[in-house]
Amino acid sequence: MVTRGHVLFPVMPLTTSVERAMQGKPLLAWDADKRTHVGVMRRGADAAAMRWFEAEACHVFHVMNAWDDGDAVVAYVMQSATAPGLPDAQGRPGDPHAMAARLCRWTFDLASPGTGFRREYLDDLVAEFPRIDERYAGRRNRYGFYTCHATARARGDAESVLFDSLARFDFETGERSLHTLPEGDVVSEPVFVPRSADAAEGDGWLLAVVWREREKRSDLLVLDACNLGAAPVATARLPHRVPFGFHGNWRPNV
Repeated sequence: MVTRGHVLFPVMPLTTSVERAMQGKPLLAWDADKRTHVGVMRRGADAAAMRWFEAEACHVFHVMNAWDDGDAVVAYVMQSATAPGLPDAQGRPGDPHAMAARLCRWTFDLASPGTGFRREYLDDLVAEFPRIDERYAGRRNRYGFYTCHATARARGDAESVLFDSLARFDFETGERSLHTLPEGDVVSEPVFVPRSADAAEGDGWLLAVVWREREKRSDLLVLDACNLGAAPVATARLPHRVPFGFHGNWRPNV
């Protein structure tokens, strides 16, 4: 995670062990006996000056954004209690509900002598693949976007990444709006496109590839990011399936 003043290095208790694998156990496994650590280093400083914070075991694959807030550093992340889809060191499958990620705020108080940091869930929907208006990367953002299930217990599988909805979250008001697909359809990670170079934060479009389950093909949706619940502004109908990817970006043709 990178802010204008700091770099954050999260270290999760997701472990690898060749010795364990040679015993027929998982090479990659969740170790709930360990804790989660986050190193916070001022940009340009020596690594020896890094300050370490820690919390009970939790996991984050994807970060939405982070920024400096006076003597604190704040980050929006998709946090789960355990690593999604991975067993423990003995090969036992994890609890799917503990694997479900949700939008969470991490706060690191740099003025405090302690090593703990505050974690607060902001949304109850199972979600992943957070995105922002990239012009606000590293500084406070008001809006965030992510894939999610339309209800907290959708599809009967809390860890499923077959998401049926896109969300827009307003961190100033706490309001969330959804665009939910027809039953059976699945949406991939969205990409935000600003309406213009000087448009207000979050004013633009969301692009996302969706799988049309009944028709066995894909579409590219263009949604109004300010009115996510409305019908798509445009739909590029594709005659075949496009495998889901993630972490793409928009580049204007200029």
